[in-house]
Amino acid sequence: MELDEYYKSKTRYHLGFNAGAQIPAGDRARLEEAMALIPDELWYDEIVYQITRCDTAWKASAYFPDAGSDGDVNFSRLESIAGDVQRTIKTSDPLKGDEYFREIYLRECDRLAESLYVPNYRRPETRRYAFERAGSEFIMAVPGPADTAVGSRMYLAVNWR
Repeated sequence: MELDEYYKSKTRYHLGFNAGAQIPAGDRARLEEAMALIPDELWYDEIVYQITRCDTAWKASAYFPDAGSDGDVNFSRLESIAGDVQRTIKTSDPLKGDEYFREIYLRECDRLAESLYVPNYRRPETRRYAFERAGSEFIMAVPGPADTAVGSRMYLAVNWR
């Protein structure tokens, strides 16, 4: 089974696999292969379900709600007190709320990445890993003519006699 193009696009978005983001070609190829080789219907349904959870977490992570909602901001703490008098205490700390909801979103993306056995490039730790890797994999996999500015050719051009 294979994800359709819409779900593939959502998966790339949630896992941070933008073609221009200098993701190593090997990791991009692994993601494309994982989306094209889903073993059966159960795996397909679970992956689509996880994509939906990522969508929901992404929308919930916004401090300001979408247009058309009730207009309340995303609260960092919501406390309900039940008893003789019903009360609700809403505390809003935008930075703390953003940190909490961002982590919830990243955890949902981690689950999607685990289901596909690929890295989650939304995580800063994983993004650092992409830049620490050798560039040879990326250069060799890019479609088009070979890159002529490799170290051995530059050495020969300078030291040619």
